[in-house]
Amino acid sequence: MNEQEFKKLLIDTVRVGDNPDKDNIISLLKISIVRFEKTGEFTRRLWNHYKEYVFLCIIPEKMIELKKYETYLYKVCNEIYPPNDEYEFWGLAIKPGSLPVQEDISQEILFEGIQRQIIEEIQNAKYLIWIAMAWFTDPVLYRELLKKKSQGVTIEIVVDDNDKNRNAEFDLDASFTTHWVTIESLYKNIMHEKFCIIDLQTVIHGTFNWTKAANYNKETISIDRNRITAEAFADEFMRLKKSDD
Repeated sequence: MNEQEFKKLLIDTVRVGDNPDKDNIISLLKISIVRFEKTGEFTRRLWNHYKEYVFLCIIPEKMIELKKYETYLYKVCNEIYPPNDEYEFWGLAIKPGSLPVQEDISQEILFEGIQRQIIEEIQNAKYLIWIAMAWFTDPVLYRELLKKKSQGVTIEIVVDDNDKNRNAEFDLDASFTTHWVTIESLYKNIMHEKFCIIDLQTVIHGTFNWTKAANYNKETISIDRNRITAEAFADEFMRLKKSDD
């Protein structure tokens, strides 16, 4: 198991666990880098095994926050550390480091817990969030966007100009740069897109509208961490935005 695989397993294990702060822990782990530190020192516990440490490297301003969970993360690392014939897990260290380079391409498909995962992705945004949504009436997601706006994240929304969106319990125009789109043709059509771009690195897309009802439907989303995919969706977002001019 390499470092990237270990990090994914660590996040997945925390996600299914019962730690009350697991959402925050996962957010911190996602901006951490895992490093294995192999040593030439015998453990004197397992025969002919050397000590190996797991380093979690994170930007200095988040290091103190991650250290609050060090004991818990040690237990999880000890659980998931893969048995082998050479090394034994010997400790966890949280150290300062840089943000992980988005060179790994990943895709996550979700059929359940969709709203929770969208919230997590919004919380991880650093620079911008672009949303194109056929129906946007969910106050929970709206409030998460407000929090990110207060942190300086740039937010723009393209939404279909229909009665449900216009009569939502919140006013998108009052809070964000919002583009109301009407599809003009011989038939009564709607802007049916459903995607969210985060930092031009991650795209959330699928069948899930940002409505209360969607939480009770059978829905699917894909979370693609891939700059090429993100830029393709960004081109579509710009095209939709221009249609509002």
